[in-house]
Amino acid sequence: MSRSLLALALALALTACSPQAVSRPSLDLHSMPTESITGDVVWQGEVLVDRIVVVRAGASLTVAPGTRVLFRRIDWDGDGIGDAELTVEGRLRAVGTPEEPILFASAEAEPRPADWKYLMVNFAQRAELAYASVRHAYSGLQVHYSTAEVHHCEFRDNVDGVRFSTARLHLTGCWVHHNSNGIRFEERGHPAHVEDNEISDNAVGVFAVTECRGRSRFFGNNIRRNRYSIKMGWEQPHDLPFPGNFWGDQTEEERLAALYDGHIDPALGKVSLEPSRTEPAAVPVPPFPLPDHPTWRNP
Repeated sequence: MSRSLLALALALALTACSPQAVSRPSLDLHSMPTESITGDVVWQGEVLVDRIVVVRAGASLTVAPGTRVLFRRIDWDGDGIGDAELTVEGRLRAVGTPEEPILFASAEAEPRPADWKYLMVNFAQRAELAYASVRHAYSGLQVHYSTAEVHHCEFRDNVDGVRFSTARLHLTGCWVHHNSNGIRFEERGHPAHVEDNEISDNAVGVFAVTECRGRSRFFGNNIRRNRYSIKMGWEQPHDLPFPGNFWGDQTEEERLAALYDGHIDPALGKVSLEPSRTEPAAVPVPPFPLPDHPTWRNP
């Protein structure tokens, strides 16, 4: 049997079984640069991805607890960013447990940020991600024109940890750390709720790129030990409120120095931090084992 037929047979076997009935094979998606999921599919065990995988509208992908989705570094266009990705236009349910978290990460022996492109939720019907760790991507998770519930997840060692625009996203109880940008967003009139997260040790904690007017709610987060706590993009002229968050043990001068806003560039709006928490929030961060990381230091 050819490798492409073997991969197809394995995929059909996974589709036909429930999450409880599926054994834990190694599924290698290795026949075409793009692969479409058009039915109801379950991934379980170890899944190796070296292409663009798209969950089409009307279809669903369930990622079972304990699954390892590993992306090979394939750079077709030579831009230095891995091109393997998972895009969801239908439904995604990737819900692990504290004992069996789900992993989305590089398959490389020496992984690094941008080994793969992203987990993209775009014009999707619905997505839920819980007890999952997303690592080594260009954008760990992107949500656009979709509704998504994301809780008790970890985003680390990516260029962008979480990125969203025009989305109804609820992000809570997550640990977003050691990325270039912890959270990058374009609001564009749609509300998102980013609450009770640990956003720490990134180059930029929260990057408000453009079209943000304060409808997205950032509240109850620990936003600390980032080079810039909040950074505004060059097309962000509106003031933004970030009340009710903890900014670490900083003086007032240090807090202002950690804001890239109208204090630095008069063309930008200004960030308001008050009222701020005086003690860190009790963020229910996921119980992932974390190796030692040096605190991010800007070169």
